[in-house]
Amino acid sequence: MEKMFKRTLIGAAVASLTLAGSVQARPATETIDLYGQIAISVAQNAQTGEQAQAKPIDATKKKDKVVVMDNESRVGVRGSAQFERGPKLIWQLEGGNVGDDGKESGFGVRDTYGGFEFEDAGRVRFGRMLTPMFEVLDGYTGQSSGAGFNVGNTGRINYDRQSNFGRYDSAVYGGFSFAVGGGRGNEDKAGSNVYSGSAQFQKGVFTGKVGYERVYDVDNADLIGGNGDGEALIAGLNLDFDSFGGHLAYITGKATSNDASGSAGTKELKQSAYKVGAYYTGIEHWTFNLNYAMSTDLERNGVSEKNSDQAITGQAMYALDPLAVVYVRVVHQTDSTEQYGDYTDTGWRVGMEYYF
Repeated sequence: MEKMFKRTLIGAAVASLTLAGSVQARPATETIDLYGQIAISVAQNAQTGEQAQAKPIDATKKKDKVVVMDNESRVGVRGSAQFERGPKLIWQLEGGNVGDDGKESGFGVRDTYGGFEFEDAGRVRFGRMLTPMFEVLDGYTGQSSGAGFNVGNTGRINYDRQSNFGRYDSAVYGGFSFAVGGGRGNEDKAGSNVYSGSAQFQKGVFTGKVGYERVYDVDNADLIGGNGDGEALIAGLNLDFDSFGGHLAYITGKATSNDASGSAGTKELKQSAYKVGAYYTGIEHWTFNLNYAMSTDLERNGVSEKNSDQAITGQAMYALDPLAVVYVRVVHQTDSTEQYGDYTDTGWRVGMEYYF
């Protein structure tokens, strides 16, 4: 009887292991997607006055403009699992762009997270991902127009893609949705945190967007020196019709130094930027884009100084396939600073992209 009892226990254990193995062996193709892009382009980028060393006192000292090849190809995997007694698990591991040598192409360079999706209640994620505010900004910097618009990161201390971050994205309620998130800035500082949020309303051809971000005690060796706090606000309006559309956007940012002296006495920086863009898809397989963006002069300690950018960009894109395009882009950029004066330059880019 004792031997039979032991055999029964062993049999039950083996059966449970077999069942566990059958769950773990669920076909990967049901829950895992391989995705990415092949994106290669050739360009001669527009230069700023500093990059060209085009000081008004000696305009002959200009650097040569070189033709470069950019490889923004990347790959990622993502998946989900519906738990029997819980919400749906969602996860993603995304690699970075290949670049020149592949050093930044490893998994985790871009959005990499785990979280849960709730039916009719949105989703929550933890890991590395875009902040809600920057996701709004990112939607207005296409076709290289960010050269004149994303200066809202005044002092260079606001975030774009952030590690150690938690984010909740709501479901869509009558055209309205929102996202909120928060996380760590510098891990070795107790008060270094970031908080970000965004909201969107869409009805018919109209879409309105707004985003806000606040960061505390972040290392910054750029415009204000030492470390500091920062905040940014963005608002945008999109109108999308059958074969054409346009958008308007505004961003403003402020950085405040926590250093006793700041950089050369800088305690506070402010700057804003504006953008308008349009597109046309009335010719089969073609998309045409035109954008104009400009920033205001930088305000340092309440005093305005010459430091602004303007960019006019145009692009013609042809769809070889629903998942593949070729394009040509022109960027006309003006960079105005006290040190280098007004410097205008034109760049171009020709490329192809395939998504899978």
